Amino acid sequence: MEKLYQIIINHWGLSLGEIETISNLFKNYELIETEVQKNGEYASNIEIEFVKNMENDFFNCISIDKWNIFVDIIKNIKKRRGNKGLKFKVIITDCFEDDGNNNHNLNDYKNSNEDGNKKEVEIELLFFRRIIFILGHKHQSEFVKGVERIEITIENITEAFNKNNEFEISEENTYVKKSTGSKSYSSQIRSHKEFRHLKSKIQLYVFVFDNDKRIWKPL
Repeated sequence: MEKLYQIIINHWGLSLGEIETISNLFKNYELIETEVQKNGEYASNIEIEFVKNMENDFFNCISIDKWNIFVDIIKNIKKRRGNKGLKFKVIITDCFEDDGNNNHNLNDYKNSNEDGNKKEVEIELLFFRRIIFILGHKHQSEFVKGVERIEITIENITEAFNKNNEFEISEENTYVKKSTGSKSYSSQIRSHKEFRHLKSKIQLYVFVFDNDKRIWKPL
């Protein structure tokens, strides 16, 4: 299993049993669960954010089997809510690690003094990209179509980024689209100077489900 830093769940209107089912599914990961203020338009709301290493594909961080179980849980929750609806949001957040010393591994240690004692390097996670899926369809069949098609959309987006959306990060913390060359994105982010960037430069992609065309489309 590749590097997944956290799973963050914000919710309201879910039963204790529903939350426990989701928590048990992701019990092997660092899980943060928070109940938020209720919105009267829907019976319930759940927002789940997967915070992962940007160099790893999503389904290398979460197995497809575990994802399918999660999808079934969400469909069952929606079915219990009926026409009152479940607002569902999935966020995939890509980060990279920065220790301020050209090292990018949470397991890295360094000598702190001459007697050989060691201390853990402080690691900062810097946000690079967020992909958001928002599903608010109240009709059961439309909701199910949407949630089932998130998987293939994630795979298509990942393939598009890997093949066509290669970016460089300049020393001025700006993104520059590559125009030539076949060098992979991962090989371009080794330099610490290229790694550093402002949070305001995060790439943001928001998708909503078009039930008529049965596709997720950019908002």
